[in-house]
Amino acid sequence: MIKICKLSLAIALTTSIAYASKIVSVGGSITETIVALGHENELIGVDQSSIYPKELTSKLPNVGYWLTLPQEGILSLKPEVVIVSNQARPQKVVDDLPKYGIKTYIIEDLPSLKSAKNKILQIGEILREDKKAQEIITRIENNVLKMKEEIKNKKRPKVLFLFSRGEGTVMAAGKQTKPGVMIDLAGGINAVNTDQYTKISSESILEMNPDVIITSNHAGESGLDKNIVTSTNAGKNNQIYSMDMLLISGFTVRVDSALQELSCMFHDKKLSYCK
Repeated sequence: MIKICKLSLAIALTTSIAYASKIVSVGGSITETIVALGHENELIGVDQSSIYPKELTSKLPNVGYWLTLPQEGILSLKPEVVIVSNQARPQKVVDDLPKYGIKTYIIEDLPSLKSAKNKILQIGEILREDKKAQEIITRIENNVLKMKEEIKNKKRPKVLFLFSRGEGTVMAAGKQTKPGVMIDLAGGINAVNTDQYTKISSESILEMNPDVIITSNHAGESGLDKNIVTSTNAGKNNQIYSMDMLLISGFTVRVDSALQELSCMFHDKKLSYCK
């Protein structure tokens, strides 16, 4: 039986990656972590969600979308190592990679700060960069603690995160989505009562009357009735923002910056770290 390396902090690695390894990364936050740990030169391919840093990822071969991974897209690059999100699909494509002599590492990629920190530690262990990984985690913890201290006595605004999925279709992020969890961590209250993503109409937005509206800057406000949006509290008070989709949903090495940026949106940039 071929074994895929599923890392956990409680289990020591039995194999290590050589520094000259040819790596394919599947998962935007995983790619960011590899780069943050100084191993961008070992990357030979990434998936479609790996959009940061653009100056690097735009030049690398793309193996496909992480939810519909084509096996041939990965195999054609002849990687020595694949580091892949545990959310990647189809599962069989991931499970079969070791059959081709590829070291395959499945990384936990869940919407929580704990998972984000575990991800950094796991990838740091693979790349023999434990010290750098811990330095990043310490920075994240310090910045998140600073944010929590500054917002703990502030009113929690009602926040709506929107993105466009095709022409005329606007989706809102529910409470258990990655943007939804980020909204809660940054001191907001999600205007949406569902847990997952849900299609939303302009009339529903008016009824929710959010204090803050955030859109993905990959799609802007496409499909929204701007007259209705400007009639909400967010519109009246000029509290409509855009944010990078990977930043608000990736739980990446920039999660502390993302949370601080969100908290500044929620509190009209009146916190000490707001720009």
